Order: sequence, then C-alpha cells, then structure tokens
Amino acid sequence: MKNTQTRRDFLRNTLKLGAGVAAMTALSPVMVVAEEEKIPFAWKPNAAPCKLIEELAPSAEGVRTFKFTTDGRSCSKNVVFDIVGKEEYVKNIKYEGGCEGGCKGIAAMSEGRPASEIIATVLGLVCRNKQSGSSCADQLALGLQQALMIIHGTPCPGCEAGTCANV
Repeated sequence: MKNTQTRRDFLRNTLKLGAGVAAMTALSPVMVVAEEEKIPFAWKPNAAPCKLIEELAPSAEGVRTFKFTTDGRSCSKNVVFDIVGKEEYVKNIKYEGGCEGGCKGIAAMSEGRPASEIIATVLGLVCRNKQSGSSCADQLALGLQQALMIIHGTPCPGCEAGTCANV
C-alpha cells in the first residue's frame, strides 16, 4: 500500500513541477539570442612559400633533404624530410615543435609514400584551432609541394617573375 501512495505522491509532485515550468515559460519574456557574427579568417603570409623552404646538403646519392619552416599557422616550427629517387618517396620526416603524438603519427603514416600521395591526402587539413586554417599535416603537404617545385624547377605561383627562390 505504501508503494502505491509513494507513486501517487511522485506523480502529483511531477505534475506540479511541470505546471510550474509551463507557467514560468508562458510568463517570462522570450529571449532572442543574436547569432554570433562570424568574420572569415584572412591569414596573410609574411613570406612567399618559396622563401620558407631550403634544401640542405644531400646525404646520399638520389636523396634530397629539405627543411620547411612552417608559415605560423600550426604549432610546429619546421619540418625536415628527405625525398628519395625518381619515385619521390618521402623519408625521415622530423617535426620541430607541434603536438608530439600527432606529428609522430603523421610522420609514421607518411614514411615511404610518394610525396604526391601525401599531398593529396593531407593538404588542407585543419587543426582543432580552425581559425588558423592549417595544421601540422597541412604544413607538411605545403613543404612537400615546395620541395617538388624545387626538384622540378617550377617557380611557385604568386611569385613575381624573377623573384622566386625556386628557380
């Protein structure tokens, strides 16, 4: 008998609470929350991409080593990597700075893959800080693009004639 009475009390109290909430909702003024004005991120580089990469002394026949200084939109400071042979495989990727686990993961998954495949996979990936518009993976792809331009003798787009460091 006591259980039935407890259930009745519970239902009665629940109905009272529900009626109170309904009354408060009806009586309180409707608050309109303005949408946050979103300003698109407009990053302006402080250097042309071709100025952010340097080719280091070759370490072995058919191996070209590059150091790409990131453009400031990721937590990594720079990335050093080798491009090997005519197949343009990427080896020995090492980040300075950046989140250790993420950068080591990107390096491990990219090891031994063709540069063009890595670029196609990670170019444009954005980190959790979406306002930066980049990530450590994206910076690797940008560095690989610049390295391939140097290897192929292609001036970077956007550089004025004769001012590109890649030619």
